[in-house]
Amino acid sequence: MEILANILLTGFLRGSVDAVSVVLTLLAIIVFAICWGVNRISILRIRKNTRRAREISTVMKQTLNLSGDYVLRLSLADRLAHNLHGDFLPENGMTYEESRDYMHPDDWPKYVEFLHTLMSGRQKKAECDFRWNAGTKDKPEWRNMHDQAIAEYANERVHTPTNIFCTLTDKTEYLIQEKEEQLLNEKYRRVYEQSIVGLAFYDKDGNLMTTNRKMREILKFQSEDDPFYYNSTIYDMPDFRDVINRRKIEELWFCTKSVIVERGVNCYTELRLHPIYDEHDELVYITFSIRDITQERELYLKNKLYDEQIRKQSQAIQQYEQELQYLMESCDMRFWRASFANRTITFHKGLSTAEREMTFDELAEQFFDEELRAYYKNPENVERVGAMTRLCKTRPFFHEGREYQWNIFDSVPYRNEAGELTGTYGLIRNVTPLIEKQEQLRRETERANESGHMKSVFMANMTHEIRTPLNSIVGFSDVLPMMTTPEEKQEIVKVIMNNCDMLLRLINDILAVSTLDSDGIKIMKQEVDFAKTFDEICLSLTERVQTPGVEFIKDNPYETLKAKLDPGRIQQVITNFVTNAVKYTQQGHIKVGYRKEGDGLYIYCEDTGAGIPKEAQQKVFERFVKLNDYVQGTGLGLAISKAIVERCNGRIGVNSEGEGKGSTFWMWVPCE
Repeated sequence: MEILANILLTGFLRGSVDAVSVVLTLLAIIVFAICWGVNRISILRIRKNTRRAREISTVMKQTLNLSGDYVLRLSLADRLAHNLHGDFLPENGMTYEESRDYMHPDDWPKYVEFLHTLMSGRQKKAECDFRWNAGTKDKPEWRNMHDQAIAEYANERVHTPTNIFCTLTDKTEYLIQEKEEQLLNEKYRRVYEQSIVGLAFYDKDGNLMTTNRKMREILKFQSEDDPFYYNSTIYDMPDFRDVINRRKIEELWFCTKSVIVERGVNCYTELRLHPIYDEHDELVYITFSIRDITQERELYLKNKLYDEQIRKQSQAIQQYEQELQYLMESCDMRFWRASFANRTITFHKGLSTAEREMTFDELAEQFFDEELRAYYKNPENVERVGAMTRLCKTRPFFHEGREYQWNIFDSVPYRNEAGELTGTYGLIRNVTPLIEKQEQLRRETERANESGHMKSVFMANMTHEIRTPLNSIVGFSDVLPMMTTPEEKQEIVKVIMNNCDMLLRLINDILAVSTLDSDGIKIMKQEVDFAKTFDEICLSLTERVQTPGVEFIKDNPYETLKAKLDPGRIQQVITNFVTNAVKYTQQGHIKVGYRKEGDGLYIYCEDTGAGIPKEAQQKVFERFVKLNDYVQGTGLGLAISKAIVERCNGRIGVNSEGEGKGSTFWMWVPCE
């Protein structure tokens, strides 16, 4: 501005003639300065934008490298695709027709429709999933690709694109991982749902989130989303109302009698509460498990009662031993002396008083033992036999009566001063009460031993049977993490689930036997459509018959059949029949069916298994009877089945032609 002022001042001084020239010169300088400044700013902006574009390009390239995606350009003019990023296609590119050889035949139609949508101009953007062969024709390696494409147009007035840019994402590993996670989730869901313990999850406020089948069964849910439980919190449950500290929930474990009047729950349970906290020590979830121990408690009380009975029997044995000792000290005995010279025997109650005298022949007739008769009829036998003590059965010696006695004879030969054998002497003791007590003691001992033996056999049997599936579950659970392929893991999981099912059936048998020994089996009859019930029973039994070469056959001759019976108990017997058949059948079939007979149902299970010998067909319905010790089982299933059928006023039996010819277990129960 100072320069401009000087120029104007100078112009005015030189005159008005030069003023116009000065102004024009000044304007020219100003225009040049403005143009130079604008050009400089433009150059700086271009450099900044170029640098920013390079940075963005570098970031995009690094991002694509990290993501593993491929970028392709499909030229619609020559129908040729090239790599823009990555090496998905060959270096020279690939034509539209060549790509068909690499794409899965099932995915080609939808890919054609995908390209047609973009080429026709209906959409500028589209997505498509397809399978691409990254291997060879002989050994294909299918990769799951996700294509995100955008169409490029020459200008806004043209409706047909010139190029299509595709971003390809390989989702193969993601889909494999997703499938593995689904399988794992399904496995844990099954374990959770089929657990023999009731399980439930609550949120931090105590609201119920989810439960498994066993929990709904124990707490008698009226539906899977029973509002009684879902609309109340865990803090409102009677069992936890007075024991949970809401400010700081700690792990709890206790046994109690659970009573929920609104749902008719009245049983003994084992409860466990476990809080889950996050890294900030904030409560996130509450896990709750429950186990119905009513039957276990009854079994424990019965075992306690049996122990008390054994203790009383032991006390009785001790008392019998004391009585025997007393009888031995004050037993009825007499002294006797025999004379060979006059062939007589004299009995003395005291040393000086003779109570009775009889001849050898009369004495011999008192014995039932022929050897003793011969001994006293021929005194010369004394020389050969010598001293003798003998317990013998005799007629009464010292009182009238026809009852026999047990006496102990002690006989010792004696000689005169010359050394000649002149007779014998000894004691006779009436030990009839002692023998009777011994017999009573023997019977009581046998009863005690039998009771103890039955308990020992039962415990040994149960220990072995429970240990077998538990060893399999623990062993295969340790092996499971080491398996690498889904097929191997599935096989291990299958073995674990089979042994869990075996253990559950074993526990059910034990609890059922405890019911037999208490107040009997309870039968609750109801009106049912047995044809439909039979189909449902067979549907569950189909899973038990998994032996290769064994076919499961269902014989349901009726579309509908009204009957009045206990469907749960009938299913229990049929299940025992089929379980028994599966153990002994390796080839052929297992057939389950029924028919109406009179006012009842005849239900049978026919198999082509090992068969049963004639002499063993009645024993199989006794407890702990197993025809093959190498076959898994407790020997309780058929005994339980017999008790159920008899409680229903029915009949049960088995038909078999012998070993190797199969068996048919049947029952008849009234249904009206």
